[in-house]
Amino acid sequence: MIRRLAAAVLVLCLAQSATAQQAKPAAPDPAATAFKAWDRNADGQLSLVEFRAGWQQAQTASKIQATLRRQFATLDANHDNAIDAAEYGNLLLIKQAGKAAPPLARFDGDGDGKLDFTEYAKLVETLAPHEAGKGAKK
Repeated sequence: MIRRLAAAVLVLCLAQSATAQQAKPAAPDPAATAFKAWDRNADGQLSLVEFRAGWQQAQTASKIQATLRRQFATLDANHDNAIDAAEYGNLLLIKQAGKAAPPLARFDGDGDGKLDFTEYAKLVETLAPHEAGKGAKK
């Protein structure tokens, strides 16, 4: 009787564990993702050339991220870690677009009426001019 009860509990625990694992997809491994992106010839190894190219891309992305963070902090006049409607109107990209400027709501993914840093970065990526052939932000 105890063995059956223990077996039933074990089966129930295994079923719950399997259900929980199916419900939560595994988080992507950033190192594996970077390795795959840098491994241009997909041979499962990084040559020095592939590593250098990937490293340079990472350094460029880091510099862009730092610049965007500084811009965001400057634009966030009330220091609430968000760009609200009044601050949105002061964005150079929005001023340059004039009447064709998209509304703040287009980039407000969570619908809170303001842009957090991630939403701001998407706005810049969408609206900023790109260098021909490079795809980098100016």
